[in-house]
Amino acid sequence: MSMFLVLAACGFASSFSLRLIDPLILPIASHFAVAGSTAAMLSPAYALPYALSQPFLGPISDRLGHIRTMRVCMAGLALTLAIGAVAPTFQVLFVSRVAAGMFGGGLVPLVLAALGDAYDMAGRQVAIGRMLFALISGQMLGSLVAGFASGAAGWQSAFWISCVLAVIATILVWTALRDTATPAGGSAPSFRVLYARVFGNPKAKWLYPAVLIEGALFFGFFPYAGEVLLAIEPGSTREVARHAGFVLAAFGLGGLVYALTVRRLLHLMSVGRMCVIASVLGAAAFCVVALAGTWWQAALAMLPGGLAFYMMHNSLQTEATELAPTARGSAVALFASSLFLGQGAGPLLFGPMAHAVGHPAAYVVVAAALLALGQAVVRRVVVRLQPAPAAR
Repeated sequence: MSMFLVLAACGFASSFSLRLIDPLILPIASHFAVAGSTAAMLSPAYALPYALSQPFLGPISDRLGHIRTMRVCMAGLALTLAIGAVAPTFQVLFVSRVAAGMFGGGLVPLVLAALGDAYDMAGRQVAIGRMLFALISGQMLGSLVAGFASGAAGWQSAFWISCVLAVIATILVWTALRDTATPAGGSAPSFRVLYARVFGNPKAKWLYPAVLIEGALFFGFFPYAGEVLLAIEPGSTREVARHAGFVLAAFGLGGLVYALTVRRLLHLMSVGRMCVIASVLGAAAFCVVALAGTWWQAALAMLPGGLAFYMMHNSLQTEATELAPTARGSAVALFASSLFLGQGAGPLLFGPMAHAVGHPAAYVVVAAALLALGQAVVRRVVVRLQPAPAAR
């Protein structure tokens, strides 16, 4: 089996687990008799450890080898998903999500780092765009399958499906890929040296804050999708879980549209223009959600919202792979850390804001912030990151 397919399997399993919990919030809250806001903390319980583990896992992979690190992380993710499926209490489930986030943190960044090793800058954004097909498919199906599985057989069945996918990926990465060697010269560089290489590039100080804010704005509402849909169209928790799965899957479908059209989009527009269009498109999507009267209207709005996110995110992601070629694992891991730190902090900010001013007003605030982010990315990030166009 090719290296690309094995990496895609690992990325798919990790992404599936990432978005697994969002449509399950209300069923889990009902099962364990906890408040919906308490159950919603299962989302940052995964995302924050995922983010905080990155600054350690990146340099570890640069020192010990990308494949070796991926093997341990993939096996750990499978184990923690199994524990979550049989959790007897909410506390055990919460701890299992924290552990799953820590192990999941070693997967997608290493997949991207491996692509950075294999492709030069000329073809890297397209290669990463194609890998996004697997990553986004995992996120989209994670939400969609979890919603349907919960409605059909209970929320635990969604965890078992994710566990099986992780076991398959674990077997593949342990059997189909060779260990990568530690750095030549006999002594692996220290964490300090590796991060000095990353921040020796002046691009870094603009890139990482931009992706953190991006993650908070686009993903802050995800754990509250069921709560919003319940207010729009009252129904059973199983019905709401299915509808929330559709809404969140539509966001992923927008990402698939990007993955399938990335080469043409790059041909039609500059990276700067792509980011501006992405901010406007994302702001419009959240405004439509604020006005939505049915779950399917919210789902339709989230499709261009997903396209907008990946238009902006992939542009920044590609540049992260080139910040420090001799510390690529560290650079990409810190990029993922920033994204998931934003994803973890987003619900902590969005929830109180939505409860204070109402969900529609909260979506409008997010839309305005996205417009501001788009302008900041173009003025402070893309201009500094993007080299002058080369002759073709």
